[in-house]
Amino acid sequence: MKNNIYTVSQVNNYIKLLLEDDVLLNNIYIEGEISNLKRHTSGHIYFTIKDEECSINTVMYKQDALNFKQNIENGTKVICLGYISSYPKTGQYQFYAKSIEQSGIGNIFLDFEKLKEKLKNEGLFDDVYKMDIPSLPKTIGVITSETGAAIKDILNVAKRRNPNIKIIIIPTLVQGKEAPKSIINAINLANEYKNLDIIILARGGGSKEDLWAFNDEDLARAIFYSSIPIVTGIGHEIDFTIADFVADFRAPTPSAAIEVCLPEANILKEKIFNIINSIDKNINKRIKENKLNFKMNINRHCFVNFLDKILDYQIFTENNIDLINKNIHTKIRENKLILEANINKIEALSPMNILKNGYALVSDKNGNNIKSCKQLKKNDEIKLDFYDGETKAKIIE
Repeated sequence: MKNNIYTVSQVNNYIKLLLEDDVLLNNIYIEGEISNLKRHTSGHIYFTIKDEECSINTVMYKQDALNFKQNIENGTKVICLGYISSYPKTGQYQFYAKSIEQSGIGNIFLDFEKLKEKLKNEGLFDDVYKMDIPSLPKTIGVITSETGAAIKDILNVAKRRNPNIKIIIIPTLVQGKEAPKSIINAINLANEYKNLDIIILARGGGSKEDLWAFNDEDLARAIFYSSIPIVTGIGHEIDFTIADFVADFRAPTPSAAIEVCLPEANILKEKIFNIINSIDKNINKRIKENKLNFKMNINRHCFVNFLDKILDYQIFTENNIDLINKNIHTKIRENKLILEANINKIEALSPMNILKNGYALVSDKNGNNIKSCKQLKKNDEIKLDFYDGETKAKIIE
């Protein structure tokens, strides 16, 4: 016999009464940073109050919002007075704000702006360092959650636009404290694939807190030093992260990211058809012109007897053959000289030749190339590659 059976409504309403009867929760001040602010047409204000670790959903009803004159935006640090209750239909508890007092710009927002300014001054956002996106990639690597909506959108678009392109999925965390490190590892792994043409770093929509992993400094540097161009498709069109500023190309959504990287098969076929059609028309035009010229030449020499015509055309043909042979040999000699010059240029630019002049390639203990002294600090171990061997060293100063 099952006793004390309650409906969902009864349980949720009971929890609501418990929260509202709690003296502490009935009149409480909460300090935090405003996020996900939405002003509804009804006059209600919906937002989230958060700190570095947690957040709580908040609503300010129209009658209280009318008395609130201050201008609050996302990133504003506030102190709110109100009470804790729950919404019975969903069973979720939330904070009901009666008044809001602004206490300054949020620390999280300030940290974002400081990091953004720092990386900008270092040149990580400069267009001069951004790599071009290949127009005809053969293989694309996708770094995202293997269970999220982003990967489904990307695969659907890829299948529709060009199913012949190879997609390699590199799963990673995209939210939480461990996400930046996970994404960095995925980027390093992607760079080990020698046949990848493009990397797409993607995540579906979410709150600013959900996307915060993409505002990590180490992640920004991993994107900057990637040897493969990276396209970001993070959140929605209005969402911007540090990763977007550093990436070689920023797409507004994951679906848009794959569309940027993937040429549509039908469009490619149409371009190829147009090229072939143009070549065919030019060939037919030349044939018609040559036929017309041939007839005109015959009419011009009608007064010459048949044998003389044959002799003339024989001489004409032999001369043309000689001229063609001379042109062929001349072109062969010219192309040979150009080829030799290009080979000399390539050899001159060869890293090994450069190393013979007293230079060396510098890399860290993980094999990553060192491009700037800013990447090094005291006691770092480095490797020096000379033209005839390698050695290791340590940074003293």
